[in-house]
Amino acid sequence: MATGTGTQPLSPAQERVYQRLLEHKRRTGEMPDLSELARGIGVHYVTLKQHLEALQTKGYLTFESRGRGRSPRLELPAEATGIPLVGEIPADTLGLASAHVEAYLPNLASSRALRSDFALRVSGYSMADLIQPDDVVLLAAVRPSRSGQICAVRVGQDEVTLKYVDMLPEGRFELRPHNPEYETVAVHGSELTIDGLYRGLLRGSVAEALLLTN
Repeated sequence: MATGTGTQPLSPAQERVYQRLLEHKRRTGEMPDLSELARGIGVHYVTLKQHLEALQTKGYLTFESRGRGRSPRLELPAEATGIPLVGEIPADTLGLASAHVEAYLPNLASSRALRSDFALRVSGYSMADLIQPDDVVLLAAVRPSRSGQICAVRVGQDEVTLKYVDMLPEGRFELRPHNPEYETVAVHGSELTIDGLYRGLLRGSVAEALLLTN
Protein backbone atom coordinates (compact mmCIF):
# COMPACT_ATOMS: atom_id res chain seq x y z
CA MET A 1 0.00 0.00 0.00
CA ALA A 2 1.25 3.49 -0.82
CA THR A 3 2.72 5.43 2.09
CA GLY A 4 3.37 8.86 0.60
CA THR A 5 1.64 12.18 1.23
CA GLY A 6 -0.92 11.61 -1.51
CA THR A 7 -4.44 10.55 -0.59
CA GLN A 8 -5.83 9.43 -3.96
CA PRO A 9 -5.72 5.69 -4.68
CA LEU A 10 -3.15 4.36 -7.14
CA SER A 11 -3.63 1.91 -9.95
CA PRO A 12 -1.66 -1.36 -9.63
CA ALA A 13 0.90 -0.11 -12.17
CA GLN A 14 1.31 3.23 -10.38
CA GLU A 15 1.66 1.45 -7.04
CA ARG A 16 4.37 -0.78 -8.51
CA VAL A 17 6.35 2.21 -9.80
CA TYR A 18 5.95 4.08 -6.52
CA GLN A 19 7.11 1.14 -4.40
CA ARG A 20 10.16 0.64 -6.65
CA LEU A 21 11.06 4.30 -6.16
CA LEU A 22 10.69 4.03 -2.38
CA GLU A 23 12.75 0.85 -2.19
CA HIS A 24 15.58 2.30 -4.29
CA LYS A 25 15.68 5.60 -2.36
CA ARG A 26 15.64 3.87 1.03
CA ARG A 27 18.36 1.44 -0.06
CA THR A 28 20.71 3.85 -1.81
CA GLY A 29 19.68 7.34 -0.69
CA GLU A 30 19.26 8.37 -4.33
CA MET A 31 16.58 8.24 -7.01
CA PRO A 32 17.05 5.58 -9.71
CA ASP A 33 17.99 6.21 -13.31
CA LEU A 34 14.64 6.27 -15.10
CA SER A 35 15.78 4.27 -18.12
CA GLU A 36 17.06 1.51 -15.81
CA LEU A 37 13.85 1.67 -13.78
CA ALA A 38 11.74 1.28 -16.92
CA ARG A 39 13.75 -1.77 -17.98
CA GLY A 40 13.59 -3.23 -14.48
CA ILE A 41 9.80 -3.17 -14.34
CA GLY A 42 9.36 -4.11 -18.00
CA VAL A 43 7.71 -0.97 -19.38
CA HIS A 44 8.56 1.54 -22.09
CA TYR A 45 10.24 4.75 -20.93
CA VAL A 46 7.29 6.81 -22.19
CA THR A 47 4.90 4.64 -20.17
CA LEU A 48 7.03 5.12 -17.07
CA LYS A 49 6.89 8.89 -17.52
CA GLN A 50 3.10 8.70 -17.75
CA HIS A 51 2.99 6.82 -14.45
CA LEU A 52 5.29 9.39 -12.83
CA GLU A 53 3.12 12.24 -14.08
CA ALA A 54 0.07 10.50 -12.59
CA LEU A 55 1.89 10.05 -9.27
CA GLN A 56 2.70 13.75 -9.22
CA THR A 57 -0.92 14.66 -9.97
CA LYS A 58 -2.03 12.48 -7.05
CA GLY A 59 0.50 14.09 -4.70
CA TYR A 60 2.98 11.24 -4.19
CA LEU A 61 6.08 12.84 -5.69
CA THR A 62 7.47 15.73 -7.70
CA PHE A 63 8.18 15.02 -11.36
CA GLU A 64 9.30 17.73 -13.77
CA SER A 65 10.51 17.32 -17.34
CA ARG A 66 13.37 19.73 -18.03
CA GLY A 67 13.67 19.65 -21.77
CA ARG A 68 15.48 17.62 -24.38
CA GLY A 69 18.83 16.21 -23.26
CA ARG A 70 18.24 16.94 -19.57
CA SER A 71 17.23 14.41 -16.93
CA PRO A 72 13.80 15.02 -15.40
CA ARG A 73 13.62 16.28 -11.83
CA LEU A 74 12.21 13.52 -9.62
CA GLU A 75 11.81 13.84 -5.84
CA LEU A 76 9.98 11.98 -3.10
CA PRO A 77 8.77 13.90 -0.05
CA ALA A 78 10.98 13.56 3.04
CA GLU A 79 8.25 11.77 4.95
CA ALA A 80 8.11 9.00 2.35
CA THR A 81 11.67 7.84 3.01
CA GLY A 82 12.72 9.54 6.22
CA ILE A 83 12.65 8.23 9.80
CA PRO A 84 9.57 9.52 11.65
CA LEU A 85 10.07 11.06 15.09
CA VAL A 86 6.94 9.72 16.78
CA GLY A 87 6.93 11.57 20.06
CA GLU A 88 8.52 10.93 23.42
CA ILE A 89 9.40 7.86 25.49
CA PRO A 90 10.20 7.82 29.21
CA ALA A 91 13.64 6.53 30.19
CA ASP A 92 12.39 6.60 33.75
CA THR A 93 9.68 4.72 35.59
CA LEU A 94 6.93 3.33 33.37
CA GLY A 95 4.90 6.08 31.74
CA LEU A 96 2.87 7.04 28.70
CA ALA A 97 4.40 7.97 25.35
CA SER A 98 2.90 10.28 22.76
CA ALA A 99 2.37 8.68 19.35
CA HIS A 100 2.13 11.33 16.67
CA VAL A 101 4.69 12.18 14.02
CA GLU A 102 6.47 15.39 15.01
CA ALA A 103 9.09 15.49 12.27
CA TYR A 104 11.28 13.34 10.01
CA LEU A 105 14.98 12.52 10.04
CA PRO A 106 16.92 11.60 6.91
CA ASN A 107 17.94 7.95 6.90
CA LEU A 108 21.73 8.01 6.99
CA ALA A 109 22.29 4.27 7.32
CA SER A 110 24.80 2.83 4.88
CA SER A 111 23.26 -0.65 4.91
CA ARG A 112 19.90 -2.31 5.47
CA ALA A 113 21.26 -4.00 8.60
CA LEU A 114 21.78 -0.59 10.23
CA ARG A 115 18.48 0.96 9.15
CA SER A 116 16.16 2.60 11.66
CA ASP A 117 12.38 2.60 11.28
CA PHE A 118 11.39 5.30 13.77
CA ALA A 119 12.78 7.66 16.39
CA LEU A 120 11.70 8.79 19.85
CA ARG A 121 12.72 11.71 22.02
CA VAL A 122 13.83 10.61 25.49
CA SER A 123 12.62 11.94 28.83
CA GLY A 124 13.89 10.85 32.25
CA TYR A 125 17.25 9.73 33.61
CA SER A 126 17.08 5.94 34.03
CA MET A 127 19.35 5.38 31.01
CA ALA A 128 21.76 8.21 31.90
CA ASP A 129 24.55 8.82 31.42
CA LEU A 130 24.44 6.65 28.29
CA ILE A 131 21.20 8.20 27.04
CA GLN A 132 20.23 11.65 28.30
CA PRO A 133 16.90 13.51 28.42
CA ASP A 134 16.10 15.18 25.05
CA ASP A 135 18.32 12.75 23.13
CA VAL A 136 16.65 11.33 20.03
CA VAL A 137 17.01 7.55 19.91
CA LEU A 138 16.82 5.64 16.62
CA LEU A 139 15.05 2.29 16.68
CA ALA A 140 14.42 -0.61 14.32
CA ALA A 141 11.08 -2.44 14.40
CA VAL A 142 12.68 -5.81 15.14
CA ARG A 143 13.06 -8.02 18.20
CA PRO A 144 16.40 -8.20 20.03
CA SER A 145 18.67 -11.05 18.99
CA ARG A 146 20.17 -11.52 22.46
CA SER A 147 19.67 -10.61 26.09
CA GLY A 148 20.83 -7.22 27.30
CA GLN A 149 19.99 -5.06 24.28
CA ILE A 150 18.30 -1.69 24.69
CA CYS A 151 14.68 -1.63 23.50
CA ALA A 152 11.58 0.54 23.52
CA VAL A 153 8.96 -1.60 25.22
CA ARG A 154 5.33 -1.54 26.28
CA VAL A 155 4.04 -3.21 29.42
CA GLY A 156 0.34 -3.89 29.13
CA GLN A 157 -1.50 -1.59 26.73
CA ASP A 158 -0.14 1.86 27.48
CA GLU A 159 2.89 1.91 29.80
CA VAL A 160 6.17 2.37 27.93
CA THR A 161 9.84 2.74 28.71
CA LEU A 162 13.35 2.52 27.24
CA LYS A 163 15.52 -0.09 29.00
CA TYR A 164 17.95 -2.98 28.63
CA VAL A 165 15.83 -6.11 28.11
CA ASP A 166 17.26 -9.13 29.94
CA MET A 167 15.76 -12.52 29.06
CA LEU A 168 15.03 -14.79 32.02
CA PRO A 169 13.81 -18.41 32.27
CA GLU A 170 10.12 -19.33 32.13
CA GLY A 171 9.15 -16.53 29.74
CA ARG A 172 10.08 -13.67 32.06
CA PHE A 173 12.06 -10.51 31.33
CA GLU A 174 13.82 -7.82 33.33
CA LEU A 175 13.72 -4.18 32.23
CA ARG A 176 17.06 -2.90 33.49
CA PRO A 177 18.13 0.76 33.68
CA HIS A 178 21.62 2.03 32.90
CA ASN A 179 21.49 4.43 35.85
CA PRO A 180 22.03 2.40 39.09
CA GLU A 181 19.80 4.80 41.03
CA TYR A 182 16.75 3.28 39.30
CA GLU A 183 15.23 -0.13 39.96
CA THR A 184 15.05 -3.10 37.59
CA VAL A 185 11.47 -4.18 36.80
CA ALA A 186 10.57 -7.84 36.19
CA VAL A 187 7.63 -8.67 33.87
CA HIS A 188 6.19 -11.76 32.23
CA GLY A 189 6.46 -12.06 28.46
CA SER A 190 2.66 -12.03 28.15
CA GLU A 191 2.68 -8.45 29.45
CA LEU A 192 5.59 -7.24 27.32
CA THR A 193 5.63 -5.90 23.75
CA ILE A 194 8.96 -4.90 22.19
CA ASP A 195 8.31 -2.00 19.84
CA GLY A 196 11.85 -1.23 18.74
CA LEU A 197 15.51 -2.20 19.06
CA TYR A 198 17.96 0.62 19.80
CA ARG A 199 20.24 1.54 16.88
CA GLY A 200 21.84 4.75 18.10
CA LEU A 201 21.12 8.31 19.16
CA LEU A 202 21.32 11.93 18.11
CA ARG A 203 22.06 14.62 20.67
CA GLY A 204 21.66 18.36 20.91
CA SER A 205 22.27 20.51 17.84
CA VAL A 206 22.98 17.45 15.66
CA ALA A 207 19.44 16.15 16.17
CA GLU A 208 17.84 19.54 15.64
CA ALA A 209 19.83 20.19 12.46
CA LEU A 210 18.69 16.89 10.93
CA LEU A 211 15.01 17.16 11.82
CA LEU A 212 12.71 17.78 8.88
CA THR A 213 9.50 19.30 10.21
CA ASN A 214 6.27 17.69 9.10
